Amino acid sequence: MKDAAGSWSTVGRAMELVVEVERVRWRAPDGDFAVLSALTDEGEPVTVTGPLAHVHEGETVELGGGWREHERFGRQFEARAVKLREPVSEAALLGVLSAVKHVGKFGAQFLLDKHGADVLEVVDADPGARLLEIPGVGRRKIKAAVASWQEARALRAVRLFLDSHGVPSAVASRVVRALGAEAIGVLSDDPYRITSVDGVGFATADALAQALGTAADAPSRVRAGTLHALREAESDGHCGLPRAELEQRAWRLLGAEPDGAVDELALAGDVVVCEDGLVMAAVLHRTESALAERLRALLDGEPVLKVRALKRPAKGAFVPSDDQWAAVERVVEHRLSILTGGPGVGKTATMRTLVDVLKPSGVRIRFCAPTGKAARRLAESTGAEATTIHRLLEWVPGDGPARGPEDPVACDLLVVDEASMLDLRLAAALFAAVGDRTHVLLVGDPDQLAPVGPGRVLGDLLACDRTVVTSLTEVFRQAAKSMIVRAAHAINAGEHPPRHAPPDVERDLYLVARSDPGAIVTEVVSLASHRLPGHLGLDPRSDIQVLAPMHKGPAGVDTLNTELRAVLNPEGASLPSSPLRVGDRVLQTVNDHEHQLMNGETGVLVDHDADRDRVVFATDDGRRLTLPTSALSTVRLGHAASVHKAQGSQWPAVIVVLFRGHAHMLTRNLLYTAVSRAQRMLVLVGQPEALGIALGRVDGQRRYTRLAALVR
Repeated sequence: MKDAAGSWSTVGRAMELVVEVERVRWRAPDGDFAVLSALTDEGEPVTVTGPLAHVHEGETVELGGGWREHERFGRQFEARAVKLREPVSEAALLGVLSAVKHVGKFGAQFLLDKHGADVLEVVDADPGARLLEIPGVGRRKIKAAVASWQEARALRAVRLFLDSHGVPSAVASRVVRALGAEAIGVLSDDPYRITSVDGVGFATADALAQALGTAADAPSRVRAGTLHALREAESDGHCGLPRAELEQRAWRLLGAEPDGAVDELALAGDVVVCEDGLVMAAVLHRTESALAERLRALLDGEPVLKVRALKRPAKGAFVPSDDQWAAVERVVEHRLSILTGGPGVGKTATMRTLVDVLKPSGVRIRFCAPTGKAARRLAESTGAEATTIHRLLEWVPGDGPARGPEDPVACDLLVVDEASMLDLRLAAALFAAVGDRTHVLLVGDPDQLAPVGPGRVLGDLLACDRTVVTSLTEVFRQAAKSMIVRAAHAINAGEHPPRHAPPDVERDLYLVARSDPGAIVTEVVSLASHRLPGHLGLDPRSDIQVLAPMHKGPAGVDTLNTELRAVLNPEGASLPSSPLRVGDRVLQTVNDHEHQLMNGETGVLVDHDADRDRVVFATDDGRRLTLPTSALSTVRLGHAASVHKAQGSQWPAVIVVLFRGHAHMLTRNLLYTAVSRAQRMLVLVGQPEALGIALGRVDGQRRYTRLAALVR
């Protein structure tokens, strides 16, 4: 039976299967997922999918999972549990050996022929001597070959160690990368160190610890659970938790009283217990304290901008209002100031006025924003150079920002747009790079979604009662002619968006009621693929963005992407080692500084050079980036995206999904953020009651931070 995503139907219950791997058809470059061709014990050929990226050809694998029918790829066994057997067959040994750098299939066969079934133990005893025996592996290659062998040996050992203690061996490669060749010793001493590995949670560590004999009330377990509860709070936006709440969360996680754990962690320097009782991770406590100190210095500092007498423009293309001009004056008079307001109130026009009146005095102005798309839109609207915050700070992957107190950003005025997206860590890095001769203006809308990371820097600065703030509230006449702008302000006030356009207002907003998720998805696909492109003359793969509150579910981002691609790019050529196709609309999910592709940027994969193993990524802002195919490991389908990912970006047409199944995510702030992404056309599709749920709920979740108090 076809499920809501339209891709799978289950044809069998959970079962176990033993297979020998014939071929690795596809392996995620930096992930766990793989597709294998294999043979069962009965010799039946099967396709297996799941967390199998660590498996080699020739190995025998015990799988737990079930059969599924994919409408495009046919019958497959979807593995959920994976247990490896020792590599003993000739094919398995060749698979392990050939994966070593500079060995390959020829060298693997050479070693196997010479040393027989004990080849792995023989090479382990002296890898330098044994690998040097292979024809073609000379002195220039031996160092890399030995390093590759040692990494593979560590990986084999960790896989077997995890397997023997009931932990999925699929995480072994990440464990080795994070903990090194001594991973087994490290985990034997402290199994909870495995939580430092990306994507490995407390439950996995706890299973390993219990297999190694750790008691439920062991101090190491209680400390690890308490730290995990604190990290989980950070993922909810908190910088820390009150001690009582942290201990309650830890108790729910552990099923044991965390007596004394907080004090022990504080004594070890892992956490800090603040005077107000808030418990914070020590690193985040230092970050927040440093940010507060820098903000106080700016607020206490005397103005340093050298500006000739400001002259307010009285004629020309734009004449600022009293509030807009007040914002300009405050930028000059204060080291730190804030400009806030919703859509259509003239924040961008105010920034453009800053350029017009300050540049003639020789003031060096730098503009930046958290996302690449926001930065480029800022550059277009102000006529000044704008970059992402990461690029401004010359961020080095793995090392952090090159700019800081010793080498600050060179400018007289730094303007930060979309400041509502600043979390604690990014803000701390940014303000650490503000020099003693620089003024700062933060521009943002505090009613938008809170940042994804811990903290709420803009909100805390507004709440501290020390920062000079200009709040623009008047919607300009031209903006007021847009139903999109009117809808945004109505939603922000908790009111229903307008359904009918007055005679002098452009009809750029439609509400389409659909009762069930299937009908919602069908309507969205029709609008995005045919009707809106035809009506507005837009490219459906670059000018139209579908937004939904959640990824999962019958009307979530994942389902929408599957159905939209089936219509917009059904015959795109598959890319090797990737689930993507040429012609897909895609979304970048992390900051990739090396390839100048930032988190949240969208575009289309327009070409693939098989000989060079490269793809061309045409971004929505007009750039064409050539990337190695391996860089696509952080790229996802982007016909539809979450509202959080859309922050800082805008598109000519936006379709917003409203489904009551997303109720726990539906808030006024989320809907307000979503509708503000549309420039020329906005369509709300879904259930009217879901709209009512969103309007009735303000995202009032408290975020535990100390920043406002520290600045105050």
